Amino acid sequence: MGALKRAGLITVARGTGGAELAHPPPKEITLLDIHQAVESTNLDDVIGIHERGNHTCPVARNIHDVLKDAYAPVAKAMSDSMREVTLANMLADYRNRIGVKARQLEQ
Repeated sequence: MGALKRAGLITVARGTGGAELAHPPPKEITLLDIHQAVESTNLDDVIGIHERGNHTCPVARNIHDVLKDAYAPVAKAMSDSMREVTLANMLADYRNRIGVKARQLEQ
């Protein structure tokens, strides 16, 4: 909750607690916004690449840059996909799933 508050996505009431969305409406808050607020890992670092090892080895000396270049389009695709999913989308999906479960319980 603190990370979402620091990112300006929610406000938290003092005392009694409780949180609510800050200014941006759900249709303007993306999954990427939420990820960047709560995750310490940058999308560029999602696929871990170990630090350069033995500098006398040509593979160890070059693998970091080779993998970084190879993984860049993957990180961009993830970022682009996360920008397309909004909090409004996720809330609609959640409400739909809860509605389905509630109907199942009634039967």
